[in-house]
Amino acid sequence: MKVLAKARVIFDKVLNGLASLAGVMVVFMTLAVSYSVVMRYLFNRPPIWVVQVSEYMLLWITFLGAAWLLREGGHIRVDIITSHLSEKAQRVLGIITSAIGVGVCLVIVWFGTQTTWSDFQANILETKAMYIPKAPIISIIAIGSLLLFIQFVRNIWGYSRHKPNGGQQP
Repeated sequence: MKVLAKARVIFDKVLNGLASLAGVMVVFMTLAVSYSVVMRYLFNRPPIWVVQVSEYMLLWITFLGAAWLLREGGHIRVDIITSHLSEKAQRVLGIITSAIGVGVCLVIVWFGTQTTWSDFQANILETKAMYIPKAPIISIIAIGSLLLFIQFVRNIWGYSRHKPNGGQQP
């Protein structure tokens, strides 16, 4: 049991670190876009890299923060119907929706890994303003979906142990 407790602590630290990295990316992206606006309108010399880098950062921010957000219970919930259900029915529904999430994440991990590996082997480049290998950019899809898969499994475990919200934060 100590191994699981340590794994849980390490996983939570990883999620916290990745969410912090996503936050740093948001700040950087905000500054980069502001810099681009100033350069465009004051000096008529916009940097060509800002839009492309911002696109990639939006992808990375999404997948870096998704599992953390699920753990925190921060995803949008429409609870008009579920709030009227008993606690047991809410837990069962939580298990069902988390199981669906597990399945979806497994599919995304599978195809994300295949696509990343294929692009890596073929040395596919993103050819917009900058030439960048595509595999490292899209690798976050498989990585982030794997983390999200693990968090959905943790939620199922929490719901099955009679914890409200699967043990997530309220």
